[in-house]
Amino acid sequence: MTRRVNYEDNIFYLTLVFKGIAAGLKLNIDTELYRDRILEDIRFLDRTCSSIYQSLKANHLMIDRLAHIKGLLKLNSNLMALLKDILDERFPMASALEQDFDLLQRIRSNREVELAGLREMTARLGESGSDQEQIVSEEEFKFLLSSEEQEDDSSG
Repeated sequence: MTRRVNYEDNIFYLTLVFKGIAAGLKLNIDTELYRDRILEDIRFLDRTCSSIYQSLKANHLMIDRLAHIKGLLKLNSNLMALLKDILDERFPMASALEQDFDLLQRIRSNREVELAGLREMTARLGESGSDQEQIVSEEEFKFLLSSEEQEDDSSG
């Protein structure tokens, strides 16, 4: 049985996690209490964005694929900007994360590579989007056929 992935909700939730991290970094919070949590949330975003990216890359026939790619592209861009601000020590908490700058730089590099891939996918889908034929799911097809049969039965 194939599992259904709700990309829209997944990306929305990751965006909320991102906003929480960004807001926390702007505050003058106790670094001893929140440092590990913020690092783990950044690692979580990195892993999960990568997982969603791989899934979107592999599923060429997905409905609304371009919209999901654009959502992930925006999230990756924002995350990269946030990581740059941390590495440039633009947040009060950045100095507490200094010992983890190597990790944060690697995560930023991961996001950069995937961001390039997402931009390429967007460009490719944008070019073929006008020529792309509509894809009808099996459920939609069954619904359309059953509606036609019902109309034939009622008119005949």
